[in-house]
Formats: sequence, structure tokens, C-alpha cells
Amino acid sequence: MERRGFLALGGLSLAVGACSGKVTVDNQPGASGPEGRSHPAVVQTSAAGFQVIHDRATFLDQYKYDHWTDPAADWKKDNDLFCELSGKWARLETPIQRRPGEILPGLWLLGPEDYHQSIYLMDTGEGLLLVDPSYTRFQPLVEVQIRQLGFPLEKVRWVLLTHMHFDHSEAAAAWERRGAAVFVPEGDAPYVTGQIKAQAGDIPDPVKSPATFGEGAPLTFGRASLTVIHTPGHTPGGCCYGLTWDGKPGLISGDIALHLGRHAWMGADYCNWDQYLASLWKLYRHPEGENWKFMLPGHGSVDLDGARDSLYRVILVTSEIIRARRAGSSIDWIDPLELFWRRRLEGKPEIEPLEA
Repeated sequence: MERRGFLALGGLSLAVGACSGKVTVDNQPGASGPEGRSHPAVVQTSAAGFQVIHDRATFLDQYKYDHWTDPAADWKKDNDLFCELSGKWARLETPIQRRPGEILPGLWLLGPEDYHQSIYLMDTGEGLLLVDPSYTRFQPLVEVQIRQLGFPLEKVRWVLLTHMHFDHSEAAAAWERRGAAVFVPEGDAPYVTGQIKAQAGDIPDPVKSPATFGEGAPLTFGRASLTVIHTPGHTPGGCCYGLTWDGKPGLISGDIALHLGRHAWMGADYCNWDQYLASLWKLYRHPEGENWKFMLPGHGSVDLDGARDSLYRVILVTSEIIRARRAGSSIDWIDPLELFWRRRLEGKPEIEPLEA
């Protein structure tokens, strides 16, 4: 989102940059503010008709998907719309999720409101589980949010990583120093401990003594029991986690599958498109997968139901990329809502999925 900047001040979000022109956006009833010590879930309907908690970027993209009718329009030229929506969010005229936000009872979305990073906190009854604590620069904010929920920081007993990338793992070492046990998929552990260089260099703050695990390992944190699903392709050891929370089955998907077809970043030399596609099908065909309702991704919007629909759309988008790459293209990213919007306006049939 390099063309978009935000300044967050106590829950008030202001767009940074020049805003001009007129765009009409229908007002919708907004959330009135915190309920108790957290913000209530701002639930909206996705482009596929499912219940979702949107982040700002996906809210904007869905507005374009729903309202733009000119297939020649430049999907990225949305500054006027973005600026108008920013004003409406700041005035609480258009609903957008604020953090800490309760997704389900005892399960919260943490992190900066004006950034697409997703950090999750779960009250297991025997301590707090923190999933993907993200960058160290967000650590002071996350600590404030945990206290805002009424918990002392010492209640964070466990930190669980989906994969080793800095934007998910960097703050894990800070929690380890506080006494939390850090759980890391075994294939990504050498990166998190600094034994292997990740991305462009050494991990800024290595974890010293992670607990490691592989496919099918039993992971239990208080009343939270997770099914480990090894999903390589984005990183060598990355994992997703099936679970049931408040009686609802769901998936912690990290970067493997995101809302409505958004796929993982695949720009490193260890990324493998064929492995990634196989991991997507593995999730889609998982014995527990047919029952998954909610999906907690590493970025963007949270699916409250329709998790399998979003997962299947990631398969479709990934299939399009792999077809293009096999034909000689170097493409490594497709915006899913733009893809589905253009195909709808042009009357194209549904994308044929590639088998792994």
C-alpha cells in the first residue's frame, strides 16, 4: 500500500497526502467505540456473500468491486475514493474494525489499525496464546492493547508462529525474554533462531530456545487444541492450524490463504509455486476442512464464515499465476478482487483450477 499513508492518533485515523475530487460513498452505521475493554466486531458482508471483518484496504477494494462498472478503469487509481473513505472512518461514519477487536468470545485482533498486519490473542482459560506477534516496532502498542483488555503481560504464556518471516516473528524473542514459550514450525526454526539467514539478512532478534513441532503434532494451550498442517511453499516449514473456538471450527492460515483469494508473497528464492499450490489443495481437502467457518489470516480481512470459499479462490488465483509463469511470464502477484471484478465485467467463465 505504498500510495497510502496513515497517522493513527488514539483510534482516529487521518489520511496522509493530497486528497482532491468528489466521490460519493453511501453512509453506513458505524461502531460507536469500545465495548468494555475492546472494540466489538464490525461485521460486514463480503463480495462472496459471507460475513467478514474487513481491514481498510480490503474494504476499499470491495467497494470498487461492488460499484465500479468500467472495465477500462485503472484499479490502482483510487486516491479520491480512498481519501473520502478515510474521512468517513475518522468521523465514524463508515464502519471499520478498530483494535483490540473481539473476533469471537475470548479471541481478539491486535496490532495497528492502519496497517494490514494481523496479530491474534486467545484467552485459553489457563493463560494467553499470542499468534504471530509481528514486528518489534509494534510491541509497545500490542502491550498496551493486552493491558487494555484487562490482562497483565505475564498472562501471555505461549507465542505461536505460523512461519518465520519478520513481519510475523520478529517480536517473538521479546516475549521469550518475558518468560513465554515460543512455538515454531520445525522447518522454519533455523531461520527464527538465526542459524539460517531469512530474506535479505539475519533475523533482527533471534529466538534462543523455541519449542518445535511438525505435521500432526498435538498442540494444546489451555482449552485450545490445534491441528498442525504443514503447508510449505511460502516458507519451507510454514504451518496452518485447525481449531475449534467458541463451538466454531476454523483455520489459522497465516500467509498461506487470505480473504477472498489473496495469495502469499512468493518473492524469495526458497519460495516454490508448485509446493504452494499443493499446500492449498492439502488445506482444501483436509479432513477437517469441510467444516471450517472462520479463517484467521496473517494480513487483511478476517472471514467469520466462508473460509473454504476464500481458500478455493486462492487456489484459482494461484492457478492463474502458475499458468502464466509456465507460459514464460515472471508474474508473481495478482490482486484477487481486481481479477474477479474484471472477469465478471467481461463475462469470462470461472477460472479452471490447476491440480497440484
